[in-house]
Amino acid sequence: MLSRQFFFGMTCIGCLVGATPGWAQATLESWRVDPQKRRLEFRTDQPTQPQLRVVGGQRVVIDLPDTRWRQPQTQQDFGTTQVRIAQYQPDVVRLVVAVPEVLSPTQVRLEPQGSQGWTVVWGVPAPASAILQSAQWQGSGILLRLSGSEVVGRVLRSKDKQWLYIDLPNTAVSNSFQNQTRPYNLRVEPGAMGSLRLALEVKTSDPDWQLRPIPQGLLLTRPTSTPSTAQTAPPVPPPRPGTKTRYTVLIDPGHGGSDPGAIGRGGIQEKEIVLDISRRVARLLEAQGIRTVLSRTQDVTLDLEPRVALAERVNATLLVSIHANALSLSRPEVNGLETYYYQNGQWLARSIHKNVLKTTNAPDRGVRQARFYVLRRSSMRASLVEVGYVTGAQDAPRLASSSYRQQVAQGIAQGIIRYLDNLSQK
Repeated sequence: MLSRQFFFGMTCIGCLVGATPGWAQATLESWRVDPQKRRLEFRTDQPTQPQLRVVGGQRVVIDLPDTRWRQPQTQQDFGTTQVRIAQYQPDVVRLVVAVPEVLSPTQVRLEPQGSQGWTVVWGVPAPASAILQSAQWQGSGILLRLSGSEVVGRVLRSKDKQWLYIDLPNTAVSNSFQNQTRPYNLRVEPGAMGSLRLALEVKTSDPDWQLRPIPQGLLLTRPTSTPSTAQTAPPVPPPRPGTKTRYTVLIDPGHGGSDPGAIGRGGIQEKEIVLDISRRVARLLEAQGIRTVLSRTQDVTLDLEPRVALAERVNATLLVSIHANALSLSRPEVNGLETYYYQNGQWLARSIHKNVLKTTNAPDRGVRQARFYVLRRSSMRASLVEVGYVTGAQDAPRLASSSYRQQVAQGIAQGIIRYLDNLSQK
């Protein structure tokens, strides 16, 4: 018997009769997705010119101009991949493929299949522009010997001060890579697709190391003087006085701007729900004297990498990303709270999850481990909260309610405060 995922993933979905704009020239007739092969195929009854872009690193958006879609908005999950289709404008059909990995535009390909069919392939390996040949300790620092294009790397520090993370974009490691970094322990880890992350174990008393370009590649050294802290980014508001001002919490409302996230019953949008809840959480934390920073305060488009970079820049103690979940509108029975962590955020996730359940009495869908970008790429403890299903018969009207959003915000804030209280006692 075929699995449910394979059946839905490879079955063509035909058109249903419905009212659609009369001036669109083409009709989206069918589509199918194969998440294992990372490909989406679709076909129209007349030629069209699809427009493709990558939004937020994890959403592939395909707009079909002068095209109509005779079904209501469609949303289906295929494991960790989600497909949404809607009549985005009166004469534009939009297909959105949400994927678990982070993509660059060079890793998505649109291939014509005749004059009326198209295939979208994502996760295409992008050729690295630089190769890491070796890492060598030279007494004053570590030489990262690179060949190919110049690399602009980035150095991050873990919250416990025991690790440095060196991110090298568009870089691959050579098959003959030599690691000669004793007395320091350096390991090579996969970064975002097409990139490398080096993890270097250091002494907690070591100052933050510096990375500078040299003719052979990059040199990672311990600074002999205190580096300048001047920044071109807007200054972060000073913390309010209080007993917890030594802590900084980065609250990250998901999506925003041209990326609405999930769209649910009654047209409610994830980006609006989570921004409102995030603002409420920030006010509650600040009232307790906790320095709080929002990754976005307005309805603006914001990629994933700047969210993590901001958390690092403000030296956040915690990062909490707030989202809303979705399934197909044909699955109204699925409702509830889910909370995620990657490595060191498990107890933060559990504290938030427990307190939101207490303030909302929402269905409990558990605390889970996941490789979301903002969890995986941040050095501080981090958690991602899915506050409910915008497609759920129970969750959707509650999430549309101001009073319920306040209950969710109170639960998230209480979970953060109780976690910080435990930290302060250690």
